[in-house]
Amino acid sequence: MARSFKVVIVTPDRTAFEGEAVSATIPGVAGYLGVWANHAPLVAAVAPGLVTLRTDDTGNEQRLAVGVGFVEISDNVVNLMTESCELAGEIDVARAQKALERARQRLTSMDLELDRERARLAQSRAQARLKAAKKS
Repeated sequence: MARSFKVVIVTPDRTAFEGEAVSATIPGVAGYLGVWANHAPLVAAVAPGLVTLRTDDTGNEQRLAVGVGFVEISDNVVNLMTESCELAGEIDVARAQKALERARQRLTSMDLELDRERARLAQSRAQARLKAAKKS
């Protein structure tokens, strides 16, 4: 059996997930991070995307859509602090699809760079939500 580690995912409103995992895939700003037991200490920025937690050796997984934030890995504990987090089963697919369409429309009609960045982040969050919901 693979060694497990603790994972805690928090938002400003709640603890979205707290449990054990044998591996985690986390969307970092420079690419996805793969985490296993005894991972080297690390602090990294998190991008909007899909977090995949393999909870045991039989392939059981938890999928979560997260927004921007930070992850700290130390002593077999992964602490992920994010602006938003939804478990796959919590996602309203129709609402996520509408949010993705709105973000795409905003990206094609905007001139201000700040607004374009906000629209890009909204698009990334909506895409992550749809990916998490599809896999559940």
